[in-house]
Amino acid sequence: MSMTVGYKPYTGAINTNSARYKRAKAMYDEGHSNGEATKGEATKSAAEVKAEQDLQNLKMLKIMLGQKSDDLDFKFKNTLEADEETFIRNYMGLFDEDGDFVNPYGVAGMDITGKDPSEFHKIIDVSETARQDMFDETKRHFIQENGVANGDTTKRTEVFTRYQLSVNKSDRLSGTWTLGQYERMYTKAFYEAVKEADPNWQLGQPFDTSIVRNITREDVESRIVKGSSEFSLNPRPSLDVKV
Repeated sequence: MSMTVGYKPYTGAINTNSARYKRAKAMYDEGHSNGEATKGEATKSAAEVKAEQDLQNLKMLKIMLGQKSDDLDFKFKNTLEADEETFIRNYMGLFDEDGDFVNPYGVAGMDITGKDPSEFHKIIDVSETARQDMFDETKRHFIQENGVANGDTTKRTEVFTRYQLSVNKSDRLSGTWTLGQYERMYTKAFYEAVKEADPNWQLGQPFDTSIVRNITREDVESRIVKGSSEFSLNPRPSLDVKV
């Protein structure tokens, strides 16, 4: 499903001592001369460049997770035509109370600006609830699309978002990476089971869905080998599914 990214301006009382306000005010100051935009300015302001960089970082994160990113865009009022308060309220909507960037799904702590991948490509504990949520969606999608990853029909973004909102902000990047590793192992297990049952099967071709339906999350996770940053999957016992 195509998604247009949009942010709502901050509508609460403005506290000029807050981290959220200070981030927005800094953007305003960077993009305006003497507090006002230069009329007829043809080049992009620093604030516009920063907004585009934030968008690019979000796209990079989605690509890292195997998601489509070409349908993302920002929808702002032209800030060069706005007064200072309107401009600042627009950008305050980009941050949480700690001044951290909030992505289009309402989640802070997912900004990878200035971070080396090694900082968050770490395996951490992920709740059973989140793992089951991802397992169920991965299975549904694999069966529906005959094993093909289809960005238009997957609901994996919703799974990631539910997980991210359930944990501390400091755990969201590494937790998302870890949950993505579980997703990869679930998909691999489904693929291997179908190929074992029918060696001639190819992605996109119909298959006996009972092969996948009867695999449990516990079946797959019992085979997972956890490294410091990635998972691998031990070989499965021959035809251990009930068909």
